[in-house]
Amino acid sequence: MKKIFYISALSLALGLSSCSKDFLETKPTDRVDAPTLFETTDGAQVALDGIYRMLYTSGWATGNTHQNFGILSTKLYTSLMGEDLLQDAQGNGWFYFDYRYDVRSRFTATTWRPYSTWNFYYNIVSNANYILAQEETLPGDPAVVSKIMAQAYALRAYAYFQLIQSFQQTYVGHENAPGVPLYTEPTTSASEGKGRGTVEEVYAQINTDLDKAISMLDADKSQAHKSHIDYYVANAIKANVALVQNKWTDAVTHSTAALSKSGLAMITGDDLQSGFNNRNLKSVLWGSEVIADQSGIYASFFAHMDARADRYARSSRKVIYNWLYDQIPSTDERKAWWQGPTDGGTNDTKPYNQRKFRYSDLATDLGDYIFMRAEEMQLVKAEALAHAGRLPEAKTALEELMKLRNPQGYQAILNAMTMSNSLTMGSIGSPTTLMDQIILQRRIELWGESERIFDILRLKTGFNRNAANSNHTAKPNWNTLDPANKEFILTIPQKEFDGNPNMDATKDQNPM
Repeated sequence: MKKIFYISALSLALGLSSCSKDFLETKPTDRVDAPTLFETTDGAQVALDGIYRMLYTSGWATGNTHQNFGILSTKLYTSLMGEDLLQDAQGNGWFYFDYRYDVRSRFTATTWRPYSTWNFYYNIVSNANYILAQEETLPGDPAVVSKIMAQAYALRAYAYFQLIQSFQQTYVGHENAPGVPLYTEPTTSASEGKGRGTVEEVYAQINTDLDKAISMLDADKSQAHKSHIDYYVANAIKANVALVQNKWTDAVTHSTAALSKSGLAMITGDDLQSGFNNRNLKSVLWGSEVIADQSGIYASFFAHMDARADRYARSSRKVIYNWLYDQIPSTDERKAWWQGPTDGGTNDTKPYNQRKFRYSDLATDLGDYIFMRAEEMQLVKAEALAHAGRLPEAKTALEELMKLRNPQGYQAILNAMTMSNSLTMGSIGSPTTLMDQIILQRRIELWGESERIFDILRLKTGFNRNAANSNHTAKPNWNTLDPANKEFILTIPQKEFDGNPNMDATKDQNPM
């Protein structure tokens, strides 16, 4: 059976996950099969652009599709699984089930988080594999071929990195635990599914792919579009992988490489308050351009975040944990990202409501998606340096960010910290060490941008939603401070077990 690639007027739309039995049997006139597509590098670029389009499009489930819009939906639901970002009401229900931990039991449905996450990231893997299968045969300029393949390697690595963090505990201490199935060759409905393997094997594949991508992109560091993975983005992904694996030297090396991009700089002033909706901000490493005539814009990240619009956020506001808000000094420019505790009114002027993420154009539902910023890499570098015992360098790296955010007060804050890489604060409490301050600054700066539950897993802190006068509307009744609680990872969708003879639901399902 042929693998069919769906071609739209703008770019490629992708097929279904690797072990699905739902691949199309026919070739409609508006679709192009793989052999035709890979006759030229232009065709291969169309295939690659199709994967990039996936990263911000909605769907990926047979229902609840408006809470599944690619990478930023992952960042939102994994943030809601922690403590720093919450919803003040259930509203229409989107994301509230993630926030209150009511999705794991829904693994038999194709409408909920386990399926949509599995399906989305395995679609990336499946389509990257079809591109990579042409590495030795694709005609054209070898440099162009190499750049296309490098991006496909990086995209596959990124997808596996998201999958392994979503469906298993963190790397350290769980190296021999079941991972996720690894596919490195093209698959069709006739392909036999694979077993889970181990966490170590998945990370080995991720690192192999990223090392290839970085090596191949080093020859041409240009970025044709901000949505494309270049040398610097690949290094940024590698830095995050190294951080999870506690490979501190590697994390320093690759975050430094990511930050070396010409013209890249951390933002401040008006840019900091602009709504994080413009891929051309000078701090953006990787992001997607969203244009008005593309479908699915209504079901967007901003629809769930910006309560000024009559969209989903208005009935279910995304707000900051009052504990975290209280940690931000009044002199810190980031405090303006949220309403204060006594603010009132309508729409977005509610206590603790977020103002960090806003539409660039309310009338047309526009706003670019930002996936990675320089500030994230600065914080990765600071944390890795501290873990490595290079505390003066770590303090300097953190200071470079803090002095942009709080020029009047950053020095006093840092001077009050002991020069230690011990994390003593946990989920809530008082920061006393340099490491405490690094993690606190990460939580403030990357609120709504980084996958908070992944940090909770790798730092092994658990979370606490019960600070004084907590504004959380959902508080789990199980031990959220257990660093390896089964609730922190998703269950594997039943559809995978139904279609994969090498996956046994009685043995391979995550703990229920």
